[in-house]
Amino acid sequence: MLAGILLALIGTADVVRARTGTDAAPRRVLATVVVVLLWIGVAVVAVLGLGLTLGSVAIAIVLAALWIATTTPVRPADTRASATPRPVWWRRSGSWPSVLLAVALAVLLLSTPSADPSGFVVEWQRGSAPGFVAAVPLAAMVGGVGAALFLVDSANVVVSQALPPGLSPDTVGRAVADDGGRRLFGRRPRRDAPAAERERAGDDDGTALLKGGRMIGPIERLLLAGFSLVGAFPVVAALIAAKGIVRFPEIRRETTGYQAEYFLIGSLVSWAMAFAAAGMCWLLAQG
Repeated sequence: MLAGILLALIGTADVVRARTGTDAAPRRVLATVVVVLLWIGVAVVAVLGLGLTLGSVAIAIVLAALWIATTTPVRPADTRASATPRPVWWRRSGSWPSVLLAVALAVLLLSTPSADPSGFVVEWQRGSAPGFVAAVPLAAMVGGVGAALFLVDSANVVVSQALPPGLSPDTVGRAVADDGGRRLFGRRPRRDAPAAERERAGDDDGTALLKGGRMIGPIERLLLAGFSLVGAFPVVAALIAAKGIVRFPEIRRETTGYQAEYFLIGSLVSWAMAFAAAGMCWLLAQG
C-alpha cells in the first residue's frame, strides 16, 4: 500500500509541475504551495484513513521529494528553446532517479504490510462503499490510484530520461532536419509567414514540435494498464499495433533515423511502465 502512496505523491507533484508553464519564481512558489497542500492531504489520508504509520509516510514523502529534486518536468507549454531552462547538474544524471524509484517501489512491495489496517477509508470500504469497490482489495485500489497518477505526467519524465540527449522531447524537433527541408515533427513554415502562424507551428526558426505526444502517451499508458488488468490482451495487442501503423508512414518518410529511434525507445519505455503498473496492482490484489 505504501508503494501506491509514493506513486500518488510523485504523480500529484508532477501533474502540478507540468502545468505551471515556466520556472519563473512566482510560478515556482505557487507550484510549491500547491504540491505541499496536496502532499499534506495525501499524508492525512494515508495515516488517518488507511492506518499507515507516520514514519512510513514520512519515508514516502522523502523519496518523493528526492524525485522532484532530481528530475525536470516535461511541460506541454515548452514549445520554444527558451521555454525550457538548462537543468542544473543534479538534474542531468540520466535515468538514475527512475532506477532508484524502481528499487524503492520493489522494496516497499516486498515489505510486510500491517496486519489489520484501520481508518476512515478502511471503514468506508468495509461498510458503505459500493459493491464493486468493496470487492477490490484496498491495497490494490490505493496502488491503482497512485499508478494512474504516475502514468499521467511522471511517466513522461521517465521517457525523457530514457531518450538520448539529442532525442529529448524538447530538443529533437529543434535539432534535427532532413535534407528535404522537413523538420522531424512538421514542415517548416515560410519565412514571410505571419508571426502568429510561425508561433502556432513552432519557434521563430520554423521548427514544429510534437505537442500531441504528451497527451497521447498518458492516455495510451492508462488504456494499456487498464486492459492488461482486466485480461483484455487482444485489445492491448491491437492498441500497440495501431500505434505502429499510424507512425509507420512518417517514420518511412524520415531519412535520418532519429524519428524511428525516438519512437522505439519512447514507446518501449512507455509500454513497460504501463505493464509494470498493471503488474503492481495485480500483486497488491493477490496479497
